[in-house]
Amino acid sequence: MNKTTTPFNFKIVVACLGLFPALSYAQQTPTKTVDSTLIKRYDQKNYQQKELGAWNSTIKKENQIEGVATIYSDDVNSTPVSDITSTLAGRITGLYTVQSSARTGFDNSVLTLRGQAPLIVIDGVVRSFTSFNPDDVESISVFKDALSASMYGQRSSGGVVYITTKKQAYNNPFEIHFGAEYGHLENLFTPKFLTGGDYARIYNEAQQNTSPGSTPLYSDAVIAAYDNRTNDPFLQPNNNWYDLVYKKNSAQKRYNVGVAGKSENFKYYASLENFNSDGNFVTDSKNNYNTNNFYKRYNIRTNAEIKFNDDISLQLNIFGSIENNNQPGGFATNIMNLIYSTSPLAYAVKNPDGTYGGTASITSNILANTIDAGYIRATTRSINSDVALTYKLDDITPGLWVKGGLSINNYYNEFISKNKTFAIYYPTVNGSDVSYTKSGTDGNVGLGTGSFNLDAQLKQTYYNFMAGYDRSFNDHHLHVLATYNGDNSLLSIGQLNQIFKTAGLALKYNFKEKYFAEMGNAYGSYNRYADAKKWIYLPSIGLGWQVSKEDWFNTNTVNFLKLRSTFGLTANANTADYYSYLQRYSLNTTGYVFGTGLTGVAGAAEMGLATVGVGPEKAQKFEIGADAAFINNKLNVGLTYYNNKYYDLLLAKPYASTIIGKPYPSQNLGKTRFTGFEGTIDFLGRAGELGYKIGLNVSVQKNKLLDAAEPNLPYPWMYAAGQPAGLFGYEAIGFYKSGETAANTATLLGYSPVPGDIKYRDLNADGVISTLDQKRISGDKPLVFGGLNLSFNYKGFDLKALLQGVANREIMIDPTSQLALNNNTGYVLDYTTENRWTPQNQENATLPRLTLGTNVNNNQTSTFWSKNGNYLRLKNVELGYSLPRQLTNKLKIKSLRFFVNSYNLLTISQLDFDPESYLSGFPNQRVINGGVSLTL
Repeated sequence: MNKTTTPFNFKIVVACLGLFPALSYAQQTPTKTVDSTLIKRYDQKNYQQKELGAWNSTIKKENQIEGVATIYSDDVNSTPVSDITSTLAGRITGLYTVQSSARTGFDNSVLTLRGQAPLIVIDGVVRSFTSFNPDDVESISVFKDALSASMYGQRSSGGVVYITTKKQAYNNPFEIHFGAEYGHLENLFTPKFLTGGDYARIYNEAQQNTSPGSTPLYSDAVIAAYDNRTNDPFLQPNNNWYDLVYKKNSAQKRYNVGVAGKSENFKYYASLENFNSDGNFVTDSKNNYNTNNFYKRYNIRTNAEIKFNDDISLQLNIFGSIENNNQPGGFATNIMNLIYSTSPLAYAVKNPDGTYGGTASITSNILANTIDAGYIRATTRSINSDVALTYKLDDITPGLWVKGGLSINNYYNEFISKNKTFAIYYPTVNGSDVSYTKSGTDGNVGLGTGSFNLDAQLKQTYYNFMAGYDRSFNDHHLHVLATYNGDNSLLSIGQLNQIFKTAGLALKYNFKEKYFAEMGNAYGSYNRYADAKKWIYLPSIGLGWQVSKEDWFNTNTVNFLKLRSTFGLTANANTADYYSYLQRYSLNTTGYVFGTGLTGVAGAAEMGLATVGVGPEKAQKFEIGADAAFINNKLNVGLTYYNNKYYDLLLAKPYASTIIGKPYPSQNLGKTRFTGFEGTIDFLGRAGELGYKIGLNVSVQKNKLLDAAEPNLPYPWMYAAGQPAGLFGYEAIGFYKSGETAANTATLLGYSPVPGDIKYRDLNADGVISTLDQKRISGDKPLVFGGLNLSFNYKGFDLKALLQGVANREIMIDPTSQLALNNNTGYVLDYTTENRWTPQNQENATLPRLTLGTNVNNNQTSTFWSKNGNYLRLKNVELGYSLPRQLTNKLKIKSLRFFVNSYNLLTISQLDFDPESYLSGFPNQRVINGGVSLTL
């Protein structure tokens, strides 16, 4: 039977899978643009806008008042990385990213949204798995304010990164897509270790500074032999351990195939992907197994929607992934630690007969750990299944609908350790005779050897029930959404379930698309809190005014102007809280002694103190902003100010008495505030056949700690409250000079300073450097970050580039990794020894004097180790060429595109190492990638 009803859009409901802020298409519709064919993403946006039907009038970009930003699939696909999180740097205001390691399989980026860790949501369900096929991504939206995020209940304070996967073909009833890519990876900064005579001289200098007058370990003759390369390679070895086992470059490959289609009653998308990165270490062909730290994955996704009739439709999404993460039996991180901490002159890699070298005290040969210690393999299996049924109730009243959804997710990670032992042989010299002594045993990797370990398992059930009402009455537009959902997760073996529940009611109203009012109401719970603290009410409100629609407004000068503001409450439950309101006891302790035998007797002991009053951390979020368009809508500008107060933050009382014999538990005591400005400028235009888009986004973020539950402290600089968050430590004021001693200069209690040691300011002038002289030493300036996005399109060619940068960034370097010979033997690199203090270099030195072992004075946390972390990266570049339509038609294909892209192509920084990964054993890498994309 044919009906005339208000248009309904199923995709919006899918995007809303359980939560009002998941009206993700509200953030995906573009502002008014000229010539949407200039940049191909606008074709996609315009299509989505048409598909929205009745929702279009309220969720298109010009009507949006929530604090939300979105990027699209072409941004994600142009970045040749293994994890979706690494595609976001420099693209979205408020979202700060750091990639701290390029270790294969562990190279994801850490996301911070307006100073907080955001929630990851994929197709409406909270999921943390982001290492999937980038070709599956349709859009990534970031929910920043309370109105867009509060209905995520007790997981809303950090904001939300919402990933929407593809659901159908956009331009054709049916299409098949193939893609193949190959990437070359190389270190951005390769550490330069000192070896040979340079190392020996450095060691002797540190030895004399530590023990003046002692006999140098390395004689002049030995040093000369190293310099002249006449050293005995077995008895006077000289190694660069890093170059020995760490490859200068590696490779990654990606292959994917996808099919998509649409018809009146059926829409679908399916994909299969294989990603393979071959790892950082050298291998040995004698092994019939791979010891490298490679990473492989296989992903499969199917999204389908069936429309049974005009009223009922069903969606079924299934995603599966298998990941294999390998590493040498000596453990990848342990090998890197050995490389940094071992002397290059310590032992021969191999002896004359090919056996592994070592010493009586050093039996862990670095090369053997890399290629001859077996392997360890982690296998991860993930499967997600979502089903949702939608029923339109237009027969009752136009615009009414209900929906029920269920998602079942399973994550499983296991380790198979096929370690094996190896023997080393160390030399003993007796005159001209050299003998070798064996230490350890040679093992094997064979059938029945090794061990199995279940590392983690997650079982998640998510359910959601919704009812919506979407209706226009002449100039009035009303949208209502009621939802109730629950997330039940069993996190690991031995844990009780973690359960989040949220009930929500959201209302959106506008008059003539000119005046906007929205309200969100969420009531969320977390099961691990006491009954009185389980539930919390989180209201939010937003107002907007599209000024440019007023009759008196002159749109010839300013084509578009909108003012918007939101305010609301959010909350975050502490997922590490495991029923802390219950007093618990450990059994079978042996700490009780009776009688004169002093024999321990088993019994029960009190564990940590119960905290009955603990509940979720909370936040009040305020945002105000404006959006404008100029030059016939070619130039779009946005400006936002936010002020977020976080309170009831969990912390243990500092300086609390320990007389009770137990540490103080965490309580809702802290308060902090984050404020900032965010701005965007986009210009879209065309010059002849050249189309271009230039986009700039800038974020300025600062914070202040309002309350840290501190007691009365003797000096004002000791208080954390009232200052930006940051580390506490000493203020370095240069180096001690000759004649300065503990008798006439402030020093650390019990330490006798030597010229060349770091000198600290005695803030309270008591003649002693102590904790009373520690102050906040970082975080003075607001953090500034952003990106410049460039897109060009000329005939069949397209070019994209992203410049990403950070300013006012301070980083604190761990002195143990910056001080050469801190462990007596290692960390001797150019940046740990160059420009060190010596009697000849006192005024311009940037490092303290060399010493052997830990220097209790120089190892203190202080401003001395604060570095300028500013940087500018050419983060991403892609150049592509698509065959002309006339040729593809003859070839009976829809499109064929060749491309080359890069990641971390160029970095400008004042540091001697990568500004994101710091002194990591796995520094960040430059990726040069090429590929082909074919659509049939």
